[in-house]
Amino acid sequence: MSSILATHLIKEGFAIVSVTNGTQAFERIQAEQPSIVLLDIVLPGVDGFNVLQKLKQEESTKSIPVLILSNLGSEEEIQRGMDLGAEAYLVKANSMVEEITSKVREILNKKKST
Repeated sequence: MSSILATHLIKEGFAIVSVTNGTQAFERIQAEQPSIVLLDIVLPGVDGFNVLQKLKQEESTKSIPVLILSNLGSEEEIQRGMDLGAEAYLVKANSMVEEITSKVREILNKKKST
């Protein structure tokens, strides 16, 4: 996650936990049970698609909404992310910080109402 996005989310009242690889991501998500996960696809070691697949297979994490935020943006990649259970897929190069924050709020509000 970019420092600009992290700073913006913190200013908006969100707590941020950042990791540097897919294995850490899965372990931290299991341990901390966040309200939402912002997940990149390009990660060292285990890629984001595999992290997402594991999250959606595990009983303890399958209900945590995942917003993919990646520079990979082909139709096939977006469709794969959605098929694996992502709530939304935003391409970094096409997404402003405010749009990402708005999507995070939208997903969290949707989660609260279900």
